[in-house]
Amino acid sequence: MNSKEVKTKLSIMTDMLIVLIVIAAMSVYYYGLRAVAVIGVTTGVCVVTDFICCKLRNKDYEKEISALITGLTLGLMMSASVPYYAAAIAAVFAIVVAKHAFGGHGCEIFNSAAAGFLFTALCFPQNMLTYPKAFSEIPISSVVSPDILSSSFTSTFLVTKSADLSLIDAFIGKFSGPMGTGFVLLMCVAAVFLMLRRSVSAITFFTELALLGAYAFFKYDKDIMCVLYFFSSGMLLFGMIFLSCDYSIIPKTRSSRFIYGVVFAACVIIFHSYSSTENAAIYAVIISSPIGIELDRRALSFADMINKRKGLLKKANKPLNHISETLEILETNEQEK
Repeated sequence: MNSKEVKTKLSIMTDMLIVLIVIAAMSVYYYGLRAVAVIGVTTGVCVVTDFICCKLRNKDYEKEISALITGLTLGLMMSASVPYYAAAIAAVFAIVVAKHAFGGHGCEIFNSAAAGFLFTALCFPQNMLTYPKAFSEIPISSVVSPDILSSSFTSTFLVTKSADLSLIDAFIGKFSGPMGTGFVLLMCVAAVFLMLRRSVSAITFFTELALLGAYAFFKYDKDIMCVLYFFSSGMLLFGMIFLSCDYSIIPKTRSSRFIYGVVFAACVIIFHSYSSTENAAIYAVIISSPIGIELDRRALSFADMINKRKGLLKKANKPLNHISETLEILETNEQEK
């Protein structure tokens, strides 16, 4: 990997880290020292596990921040009341199974944080899917009384298709749910910042936003408040920005990114319509990620066939070189030839 690729990769990760730290600060404001402890566990375990895995695989430990980003992302997806052992298990699974089992950073086929969260949510649903209210007194000890916990805003919205939630509370994320995924206003600012920095794909994000927005608009009888509730719930906006647009797994051509966005949105709609799962975005990103990899293979092969042509078709399949893995794919193709 040349210096330009390394610089691009580091710039993307740095942008992500900055935004995640700001969101984590908001989580600490809402949930106090318990949020610090949970995020500290997921982040610390991710970094330590990543170091151990590199040593066991006889790989030089690269001082990059992907494990730190995975730990922060995972922590923000957690309930503030989650037991520390569950947070640690999620972090270990994310690094060992979802990252190093596939060859390490840059070789993943699933978003590591999404895989870690989903595994733990299936193993400990009661602990992972019950939440304290914002600004409630949450002890630092590992045991949180169930008396202060309740089901999420998402589960209520899925059943009643309405919510006793003000517009302001919906925008600032003042409702029961994961620590760092409900800040709609902050998520919108983060999305704009990351797209302007070219750290997430505008093509994928706006494809998902348009399709899911249209679905919610007609499903909820053109009620704008319900559309807002829809995007506030189920880690949806968070999942669109930090999971589905993860540069490690997102396709590398324009046409593939558009199709990938359609696939992700379709999966969210199917889960939202036909199941009672709270976090459809997590399942959607797990399903769509391998499809995105295959889309890249097809698109880049097709681009090789039409590389002497001009016009819209060639432009649609042009690799997006500001994502470092694109260069690696192209170099591999050239070597195979």
